[in-house]
Amino acid sequence: MKDIYIIFFSHMLQKKYNFFNLTSEKGIIELHPEWPTYKKQTKLEYGLYKNVNGLYKPNKNGSKGLIDFTIGKYDKPDIGIEFSLKYGWANEEVVFDFLKLLDKKNPFKVGISLNIIFREKSLVKGGFLIDLENHINEAYCEAIRRLNSYICEDSRELYFFVTEIDNKNNRRHWYFEKLNKKFIEGLPIIVNKTKN
Repeated sequence: MKDIYIIFFSHMLQKKYNFFNLTSEKGIIELHPEWPTYKKQTKLEYGLYKNVNGLYKPNKNGSKGLIDFTIGKYDKPDIGIEFSLKYGWANEEVVFDFLKLLDKKNPFKVGISLNIIFREKSLVKGGFLIDLENHINEAYCEAIRRLNSYICEDSRELYFFVTEIDNKNNRRHWYFEKLNKKFIEGLPIIVNKTKN
């Protein structure tokens, strides 16, 4: 049986962004893995980042950031997508992914982040669950702090998700709720705005 999370994710991409139409009218593929935010040869000049003491920060003297996938024209893609699959919460990796998707220097109209946490035993409970939820929300806040005035959050659609999966296939999900600027447990309700 398909997981509701993947169904939601693919539904959003197919219905709203026509994900499977990956070529333009000229037949050029518009899905780009490991898309660089800066590349001199192709004249991509978007966000630059520097690792300072293990923390990635925007820096005009830094280097490119790689986005896992982009969709759209190579020189100015519409959608940036970041994925992570880890055994545990990878805080700095998630902060850096959020930072790249929130950076207004990058051209995206939509930022999508999907973080999957695998648990060798069971989903976390009690204080560990509270800690995880705090880490998820703090990662977003930390990305905002590092960006300072280079935040796009009001001009870009954001779809940020976290899923926790244990060895018995139990799952728990969180999604970013833009209005309150925090992650909420569960999955958002899909509203189909198309008219018949």
